[in-house]
Parts: sequence; structure tokens; C-alpha cells
Amino acid sequence: MLLGSLASVLSLAVLPSSASAQSVWSPPMMDDWPTLNPIGGPVWATTTGEASLRGQPNVADNRFGFARPGSPLQILSINGDWTYVFNPHTQGTAYVSSSLLAPGDAPSRYVSMPAPPLIDQLQETIVVTQDSILATYPSPVSDAMFTPLRASSIETINGTVLGADGAIWYQTSDFYYIPSNGVFLAGASGSYTGRWLEAKLLPSTRVVAYEGQTPVRTMLALRGIARFPTPTGVFSIMRRVPNETMDSMTLGIPHDSPYGYLVKNVLYTQYFTPDGASLHDNYWSSNFGGIGSHGCLGLSLADSRWLWDWASIGVPVIVNP
Repeated sequence: MLLGSLASVLSLAVLPSSASAQSVWSPPMMDDWPTLNPIGGPVWATTTGEASLRGQPNVADNRFGFARPGSPLQILSINGDWTYVFNPHTQGTAYVSSSLLAPGDAPSRYVSMPAPPLIDQLQETIVVTQDSILATYPSPVSDAMFTPLRASSIETINGTVLGADGAIWYQTSDFYYIPSNGVFLAGASGSYTGRWLEAKLLPSTRVVAYEGQTPVRTMLALRGIARFPTPTGVFSIMRRVPNETMDSMTLGIPHDSPYGYLVKNVLYTQYFTPDGASLHDNYWSSNFGGIGSHGCLGLSLADSRWLWDWASIGVPVIVNP
């Protein structure tokens, strides 16, 4: 069953300490800049969440990009509730809502270094299977790191580059970099050597656990009903709860609705999407291989217990139709 959206712990981890202490902040007016920076240099801010980048100071203007939480931006001017900024990462300018900014420091030189050429163009989805880093430039030095990446993070990539350390790095779709070790490449699952899961929804729903290319257990599963289908795509085990209570109210569905539920003691729950799709014991139904869930992959007690012992945070999950 699906639970409500989970707060992203990772998004909190990437914010500078100054941002967490400044939930409400107005960018400095130009007259105040000499006080903030007496030597006349630029004034910097940082984004407190994912910030839309717009060509005009108007929410009706479609965004042309976004800045990740914790991105350093140079203040150029103020226009009402909007701040005109220079983004050193993209080398471009944009309007950003002032409510999404907090005081920041000047970034390291790695932020504005030219991107190295692609070795291979991939346009793929990757799963970070172990704790790693997201870097502004493909180098392991601390000044190049943008933020930690937790196991289970999912990114889309443009391809591979040769890093400053001589190793292969993945370039994300927004031109950050991830070391290639401990990464699952969805398009190359046929050569992956770690643990991963593949679910096939039709005609009979099955979940297969792989050690590299060797299937070690095949499990019949309950899939979502038409109104709440099981999502397909590339995911990862991102949260585990040994004994869960599943409540439709977290999705805004009343208990007395035809689709309402309140189920307690749901054992061995392993979430693979932020909005609550999971693998878990499905003791209230035995229609394994068929439909009956609100989007989850429901398993027998024996299979869910085995999977709990076998899997961990960061194990990739591929769900095919």
C-alpha cells in the first residue's frame, strides 16, 4: 500500500548551516552591499530548496531550469519579491524567488570550471547503491564536493567523463558529477555484479532477486489495482520499517472510502518510492501474482522475511510492465 510523501532527509543535509538558521530572509538592497562586503566584491546567496530559474520575475514565466538546494548564487539586483542572480555552475543568469534564498558564501573555484568532454553519451538512469558524493567537478578533493549523496539516490546522467583523479565519473543531466564506483546503471543491468531486484508485473507478477546475474529467489507478488497501479521504472530500496502501520488517510483517502484502509503490523516493509510504494508482507490477501494493492508489491510472509534479510538501503529495484 502507499503511504504519504516522505520528507527528504537528504535535502536537509545539503543546506549550509547558515541557511538552516535563516528560514525567512530578504536579499540585501544594493545600498547595503558595501556593508556586507566592504571591499566591494560580490554578494552571495544560497538556495534553501530546489529553486526554479526563470527568465522574468514572474511565477507565470515558465522555468527554464532549476538550482539544487544549497546552490551558490551571486546577487545582481532585486526586483520586488524576486532576485536576479548569476549562477556560477551554469554561467548564466536568472530570476529566483527571494523566499528560496538565504545568505551564502563565495563558492570554490571548482564550481565554475569548464566541464570535461564526455567519453560516452548514455542518457541513462543510475542508482547510487552506497553512500557517495555529488561534485561540481569530477575530483575527489573536498573543495569540489557539492553535497553528500546517500545510498538509494537516483540520478539521470548524460554520460561518462575522465575525472581529475584519472577515474571514470558520471555526469548528471544538470552537469554535476558522481564517482562510478558503487553505481547501478539501469541500461547495463546485464553486467551488474551486486544485488538487485527485478519485478515483472504481467501476466503474473513476480519479483526476482539477483546476485549479479544469478537469480537467487523468485517471489510471486500482489500488484496495484487499476486506480492505484504499481509504478514502473528504476527505483531503489530507500527506507525500511520492520513493523509498519499503513493508513489511507496519509494519502487523503478517508477510511470509509471504497479505497480506504488502515492496516497494522505490516511486517518487513521496504519502500522503493518517495510516495510509499514498497515491498512488504501482505497477510490480508493471498492473491499473489494478481492484483489487489494500492501500488505496492505485496509478498508472502516467508518471501518478505527472506527479502528483509537479503536486501538493504540502496539495492536497485527495476519494475517492468
